[in-house]
Amino acid sequence: MAAKETKEPTAKETVMAAYVTDNYFSKGHWWTKIWQTLMAIVFWICVAIPVYWTISSTLLINNHRFIHAWRYEEGRTLFYFFDRFFIIAFIILAVIVIISTIHNNHRVKQHVEKTVQYDEAQLLARKQQLEAFYTARFGNKDFRENVRSYHVKPEQNLEVNEIHKLYKKEEK
Repeated sequence: MAAKETKEPTAKETVMAAYVTDNYFSKGHWWTKIWQTLMAIVFWICVAIPVYWTISSTLLINNHRFIHAWRYEEGRTLFYFFDRFFIIAFIILAVIVIISTIHNNHRVKQHVEKTVQYDEAQLLARKQQLEAFYTARFGNKDFRENVRSYHVKPEQNLEVNEIHKLYKKEEK
């Protein structure tokens, strides 16, 4: 038998493992997966049945390929009587959903505790390395930030992955 090959993680998989935490898609957590899948199916059924019921019994009443929930004229008359109500209700619900989404996004951005996804000490060290590199390559920080026009000489251009190589060299 041939030995199993070990698959090296790609860069995307490494980044996903470092920054994305979701019990549904991670290994294990079977009860979470079963519960969330069942709830999603149940709630989609709760959305689909009334929509099908209403459309099949009003707009598609003459199409015999559909099973109609009701066929009596009073139901259709009542539906078309309330069409303005349904349109207004839809608009009001859409406004409420949009306002709730904006409020929730604001609450998440401003009030929910955020977990730090990076090493602050390493970030500070990298900023210092980058500043020293820029000072050596392009001149003083005050000059770089306050000059109106700056022309980079061809020998000052950055190579591909030069900053990445700088970080790797300093980490060793």
